[in-house]
Parts: sequence; structure tokens; C-alpha cells
Amino acid sequence: MTQQAYVGIYWTRPVPRAGFVSLSADVDAAADESLTIRYQRDLARRHVRLAHGTMIREIALLELAPDRASAEAVVAVKRLVETAADDTIFLTVDFAHEVNWRPHRFLWAALPQDRMQALPPDPIPVDGKPFDPRLHFRTWHADDEAHRAGKDDHRGRVIAARAHQPDGSWAERAEHLNGLGLLTHGGKRWTGDNLRKFVSAASKKAI
Repeated sequence: MTQQAYVGIYWTRPVPRAGFVSLSADVDAAADESLTIRYQRDLARRHVRLAHGTMIREIALLELAPDRASAEAVVAVKRLVETAADDTIFLTVDFAHEVNWRPHRFLWAALPQDRMQALPPDPIPVDGKPFDPRLHFRTWHADDEAHRAGKDDHRGRVIAARAHQPDGSWAERAEHLNGLGLLTHGGKRWTGDNLRKFVSAASKKAI
């Protein structure tokens, strides 16, 4: 008897403030980089194992926009569909199964609806330890809110650091801040352009 073939499709969003802005193309490497990817991979593989099926392909995507699927992600998923057998089932995790969780109907639109299976985000062991995605995302959201609330404090630290900067061009001043490890509030490196805009906005706020 032929085993049912599955393709796992996993995704997450970048967290620039934590330096997480890229994702490996290899799923297992991506799972080492992202707990969200690791959870989805393990949940999907567990489902396939219990169903006595075969996971023939997996893909991990880093989605940049909350309100749409990136063109690269859509192309990658469509390519999976085009190259898979007609009876292949495409596995995803339905984070929208819980209130206020992240849906991805934009990416799902690229999948054949009669062969897409969205798994509920059930707790499972990850790395040998109990993992409840609900608690994980609640903690993450709390940390994110705290980070957003610290924007004024971050602004003050940048302004204080600039007060002790040597004279130089905007680009040189930006590199000085980067060298101190004091990046933008969003976790990006300073450039002459964004530093100049930051100083202009901070000056207006102080008036």
C-alpha cells in the first residue's frame, strides 16, 4: 500500500530588534534559528508519523508583511504545488485557530484547498521539553509590548551617546553608534540618513 505523501510549509516573521532578519533555506537549519519554525516542523512530522505517511518535502518561509504574502513566498509555494503529485497533502499550522493569532490566508490562497490540511496549534514536546505555543506567543507579545514601551528610553540613550561623539560626518557618527552596539529601536544599523532623520525628529519632539 502506497503511503500518503505530505509537504510541510512553515513560516514565521522577522524580529529585527533581536537580530532575526533572515532564515536558512534548509528547514532543519531554519528550525535551529527559529523556535516557531521548529515547533511547526515537529508538529507536522508528528502528524505524518502518526498517519503512517511520508514527508516528501518541507519549506520554511520568513514573511515580511503582516497583511499579505510576499511574492517570493507565493512563488515558492506555487512551485511546490506544481512539482508535487496530484494526491500530495500540504500541511500548515493554523495559528489563527486561536483568537488574535496570526492567520496566513494570503499564503494559503496559493495552495489547493482540497489538499491543504491546517493543523491546530496543539502543545507538543520540543527538544524533549513540553512546549505550549499559546504560552510562547503570549510571552513573546508581552516582551514586544515592553520593547515598544521602551522607545523613549532608547531615544534618551542614543541622544546621550551622541553628546559624547567625536565630530564627523553623519555616516561616521552612525558607525560610531553601531560600534557601541547601540542600534535603532527596531534593531537595524544606523546609517547617515536614518540618523539624520532620527536627530531631526528628536529635536522636534523636544521643542
